[in-house]
Amino acid sequence: MKFGVREICNVVFRATQAQKIGNKTFSKGQPVFYIDSAKTSTVEGAATTVYATGGRGNARLIAWEGEKTLTFTVEDALLSPISFAMLSGAGLVKGLDDNEFIHFHQTTMALVGADGTINLTNALEPNERIDDAAPLYVLEADEGGDLTGNVCKNCSLSGTKVITTTESDYFNKTVMVDYYVLKPGTTVSELQIDAENFAGYYYVEADTLFRRQNDGKDLPANLTLPNVKIQSNFTFAMASSGDPSTFTFTMDAFPGYTYFDTTKKVLCAIQIVDDISETTIERDSVFKHEGSDSKVEGFNDSIPSTASSSFANAGVIKKDTTELASGDTVNPTDELTITGTGDGVTYVSQYKKSTTSVWTPVENGTIVVPSGTTPYVLNVQIIASKNGEEIVKNISLNVVAA
Repeated sequence: MKFGVREICNVVFRATQAQKIGNKTFSKGQPVFYIDSAKTSTVEGAATTVYATGGRGNARLIAWEGEKTLTFTVEDALLSPISFAMLSGAGLVKGLDDNEFIHFHQTTMALVGADGTINLTNALEPNERIDDAAPLYVLEADEGGDLTGNVCKNCSLSGTKVITTTESDYFNKTVMVDYYVLKPGTTVSELQIDAENFAGYYYVEADTLFRRQNDGKDLPANLTLPNVKIQSNFTFAMASSGDPSTFTFTMDAFPGYTYFDTTKKVLCAIQIVDDISETTIERDSVFKHEGSDSKVEGFNDSIPSTASSSFANAGVIKKDTTELASGDTVNPTDELTITGTGDGVTYVSQYKKSTTSVWTPVENGTIVVPSGTTPYVLNVQIIASKNGEEIVKNISLNVVAA
């Protein structure tokens, strides 16, 4: 089997031991964080090679390899407080209730009233207030909104959201107010980056799709890295132009046991599921008519909602007396028959190898399985019609080599 890879990974990080991030405690094996918005994901292996050299020309004679490393890198388009805490090793702090208040710095451009009041009610939420014990500055601005450098010296807080001044020079002028707000603790996530804490170890699983060459089928694939250490390096770019900032998780893989085999340590295990068969996809219509229960026709079996039960079950393919379904195996030169069970139903059938785009019509309801030097997939399509309605049924059969 050959396959190509052109799909991103969805990644889950699991705790390798009981750990606490912020006010949440995660038990061993519990998912801590999911990445489902990645832009790129890369697995890179490397090893160090040393050589014995000698003879004329000091040619290489023998090679030794060692110091094998494996690095898994995921670039995420989005960031959350918990993912940044995992990436940077930062402590995550969040209040437990609204009775706990957190200081938060703000600046607001405001107009001083004719009576010397500066009303900041519209700049604050109903449950927020200005802290009268924290630094408070009222800075004069010119007509263009630029600061002049003058500071109002006789300003004080009146209530929780209103500032007053007795300096008449500031009346009816635009000022910038620099102040600290007390916000409910449950509304603020605080990340504390210090010099002592670093990113930790996790059990990582990543799922993606590999596309099989012979039939273009997408196969589920899973990468398991049982013991990775996230590198604590990060770049937090903020700009008003260009592409949005991305956040890179670079993980060094260490030997570890998977959950299901504690006899052998691995850096990474990759699983590919290659027995996926055709499935029927039924979808609800996004433009339903009132009083109807319409469905969107799937790729494999399109059954109109008005079809009778006999029509809905029409069209089967058999080998001898055994009905075949997608994923079943047949041999070259096997004789397959197509029959229908619906009254008044017209059938048209065709088949082709997965390696070709040309369909061959089925004559007299019989298919003789073509030979092949290598295993392949035989695609069979049955089109049943009645009263202007159609059912399209696709079946994929595995054919062994001749």
